[in-house]
This record gives sequence, structure tokens and C-alpha cells, in this order.
Amino acid sequence: MNRGVWLAAALLSALAAWRSEGFHQADEHFQILEFAAYKLGMAQPGDLAWEFHERMRPALQPALAYGVYRMVGFGARADPFLVALLLRLLSAAFTLLIARALYRRYRDALRPPYVRLLLFALLFHWIALYQGVRFSSENWSGLTFIAGMLLYPISGDADRYRFLPPGGSSAWGAGVLFGVSFLFRYQMALAVGGFGLWLLFVHREHFSRLAAVIGGGLLVLLVCYPLSYWLYGAWTSPAWNYLASNLIEGKAATYGTRPWYAYLELVFLRGIPPLGLIYVLSFFAFAWRFRRDPLTWAGIAFVLAHSLLARKDVRFLFPLIPLLPVYAAGMLVWMRERYGDFWQHRGWRMVGWLCVITNAFLLLSVLVRPAAMEIAPSRFVYYHYPEGVELSGPHPQLITAEGTTSRFYHRSATRIGPATTVQNPPLPKLWIERTRESPAPPAGAVLLYTDRPDWLEPLNLGHWIDRQKWWYIYAPPAG
Repeated sequence: MNRGVWLAAALLSALAAWRSEGFHQADEHFQILEFAAYKLGMAQPGDLAWEFHERMRPALQPALAYGVYRMVGFGARADPFLVALLLRLLSAAFTLLIARALYRRYRDALRPPYVRLLLFALLFHWIALYQGVRFSSENWSGLTFIAGMLLYPISGDADRYRFLPPGGSSAWGAGVLFGVSFLFRYQMALAVGGFGLWLLFVHREHFSRLAAVIGGGLLVLLVCYPLSYWLYGAWTSPAWNYLASNLIEGKAATYGTRPWYAYLELVFLRGIPPLGLIYVLSFFAFAWRFRRDPLTWAGIAFVLAHSLLARKDVRFLFPLIPLLPVYAAGMLVWMRERYGDFWQHRGWRMVGWLCVITNAFLLLSVLVRPAAMEIAPSRFVYYHYPEGVELSGPHPQLITAEGTTSRFYHRSATRIGPATTVQNPPLPKLWIERTRESPAPPAGAVLLYTDRPDWLEPLNLGHWIDRQKWWYIYAPPAG
């Protein structure tokens, strides 16, 4: 049965990677793909996010995107949509590898009902598939941290307050992975620090292994340091620049602040009840019952530090998503100890089925909807105008964020906004608008593209379709 389950999970992951194109949040695009586009000669410094000019973002992921682009294009121009798809497929494969590693680590320590639930939660959890295909810093840093924690050699039977079974083989290798996790996302230092505190005060680790894990991490930082020069053209410390800009100067807080308890509300609502409630309860139930477990120490350190910071966004907790099935399994073990065979009660069964049905609908949404609606019109422009095009209208920048100009999905000759110089030969012109109102193109313009499908019109009950934003691309009249 397991082989078929894993094959089904691989197929669903590939489908999610194909369909869930785009990005969850603009940083995933502008601070990775657009940085790579700059090094590929497709973008200028003035096109990039302000974080580039502050030299405060890690260079490792842009370097990976750069390498994949070069391989796909054999050193020349590549199809950017194919490159992005390959990056999502790589992310999906990485996610499945970590899911397999977690399953193999815990399967012998759990009773049959729980081990089956763990397997299905690892493979078919809607947010695990959605986030698992993202080539984002949140996803890759979390996966790499978990790989490092599983690789660290932990001996001895799990005691009453520890859930993680013994295993692992290399403290030095774990340190290397912790260093890579940090270079994907600096905030992972919090989880690594929590794990380090567990090693010191709970596991009472030998100094030699502590030195090995620290040495592995420092080696990665040393080896990868030239990547910062490669990206920014200067010897700098992006991690320190990030700390100075966001925390010392307080720039992160300018994007909005929330109270310390806001993550409870964010996870509950954005996780979609009743699943959001399960996420919150399982984390705290696990932390209480297995208070001597490294997942507790790493998770608490990560969540607590983020809760104390004024700037909050639920995606900051996304690195913990692959661990949610483990936290839930620990909560079920605790509930059985406290309440016996609670799942035989009708009320608990109804809650369980409600969670399954909710997850199924959300999973279907992941498999059919793009992560960002901007990609489809970008693809239309890219493939229909290989010679380049001049974009104008209310929304000429198909993909936009504060102070940026997206270049990754555009032809090199494409111009955004009216041309300041005469093109010879002149570029075709397009007028672009995204609105929930009726579009207002120039008189005589011809509609070339819209993502508002005709087949939805019979379902426009209560005009709900009219209340959604849609893209419209027109060819303006000649002259």
C-alpha cells in the first residue's frame, strides 16, 4: 500500500507544481527570481527591491535560480516559465524527501492508527502541498533545518517527555545543513538556537559533537560568503545588514505591527477552521506533553521570538509546516493517554471527518488554482510577442511590488510604460488593466486576452464574478 500512496503523492505534488504557478507573496518572486534576473543581465539595479540596495538578502537561492536558468538555456536565454516550473518541481521533490525522512523516523515509534494518519498528513495535507512546491525562503529553509535535525545523531530511547526516536548519523553534516538553512532564511537561526539549547540543557551533549555541529555551520558560511560578492558586487554581510535594517532601524515595523498574540489569530483564520484550530492546539499540546523533545525547543524558540517582534505575517511561520503532522501525532498520543480510545466517540469522529472534508476541498483548490494570477497574462505577452512589446494602461506592470519593476518574465526588448525613445522598428503596443469594474480601454481598442472565463458566466449568481478582479489586455487603435 505504501508504494501506491507515495506514487499518488508524487503525482499530486507534480500537479501542484504545475498548476500552483507564481508566488504566495511578492518576496518569493522579487527577492529570488528578480535578483537572479539581475545577474542574468535581464534587470537593472533600479528595477530591484529596496532590499537589494541595502544588501540584506541571502544570495544562495538567487544563485540556485541563476544556475537552473543557465542549465535550461544552455548558457543563453531560457524560457522563464519553464525555469520557474523546474524550481517548483525541485521544491516538490525536496518536500517529499523530507516527508519520507520524517515518516521513516517516526513510523516504528507510533501505533498503527497513528502511523497511518501521520503518513497521510505528511503527503496529502493541503498546505504542505501548497507550500511544498514554493521555491521560497520559508519552504527551503524549513526543509533544510528539518533535514539537519534528523541527521544529527541522537541516541537513547525516547523518554516520557521526548517524542523523537533515536537516529541520525552526523553532527558535522547536521551543522552543514543548519548553515544552509540559515543562508536560505536568517530567521532559522532561532530554530537552530532552540535545538542547540535542547542539546545543552536536555540532551547534555558532548563537547566534541557540539564543536562538530558548530564547525559544520561555520564552514558553510565561509564557503558561501563569496556569493554575497557575486550578487551585490561588494564584500558585505547581508545577515548583519538585515538585522541592522529591520530590527535596529525598525524598517520591518513600517509594514505594519500586531500584538504579541496575533499569530494565534492568524494561524486559526489563515489555516482555515477547523484545521487552523488543530494547528494551534496540536503545537501547544505537543509542547506541553513532550516538553523535553527537540521539536518543542526549536518550535517554541522560533514561535516565541517571532511573537515578540512587532512585524507579523503568517508566512513567517511557514518553515514549521512540514512538522505539523508530527505535532498532530503527538497531540493524538497525548489525547489517548488522557481520554482512552477517544476516536470511537461520535463527536470526535465528526470532527475528524470535518477536517478530512475541509482538507480535500482546500487540496483541490491548490491543484486547480494558480498561486498568483499575474502569471497567466505574463505568459500571454511573452509567447505572443517574442520580439518584445510596449506595455501601457492603468496596470502596465503585470507583476509589481513597492518600488520594483519585474523583468524575469519579460522579453529583453519589452518596455513597461510609454517608450522615451523611438523604437526602430516600433514595438507593438498593449493596453493592460486589472479591475473588478468594467474595463475602460481607449476607443477602438481590441480585446486580446482576459482571464475571466466565459464558462463561468452562467454561475454569476449574485454577481459574485463581477466582484473579482480580472485581467484585460487590449491592442489599442493604430496611431
